[in-house]
Amino acid sequence: MRILKMYQRLSNEDKANLTTYCTYDSIYDVSRNEEINIDDETVINIQELAHDLYLDDEYRNLSASQIAYFLTECYVKDNSFMEKVKDMDYDDILQAVEDDNYDFYKEEMER
Repeated sequence: MRILKMYQRLSNEDKANLTTYCTYDSIYDVSRNEEINIDDETVINIQELAHDLYLDDEYRNLSASQIAYFLTECYVKDNSFMEKVKDMDYDDILQAVEDDNYDFYKEEMER
């Protein structure tokens, strides 16, 4: 009940940004789990890509948080990940999220 009351006291701006907050939380969750620090610019880039993918997802029903978690895991494994997927088709990325295929972009680059 206490959490509900806290939610009800949130400003309309905060309520409008809950998806973004959850996305940031996923990014920082991976960062904590992997014991690495991710700079603010990279966090914003991951969040923006996750949000764009979330909006583009018509069939898979992936959450923005799930997408952000996956993207952050990829970034942790390869710090150049964000640059490598910059021009990739969103459907390919979403399919990789759904399949938990962390090497998808390497396969794409080999083509």
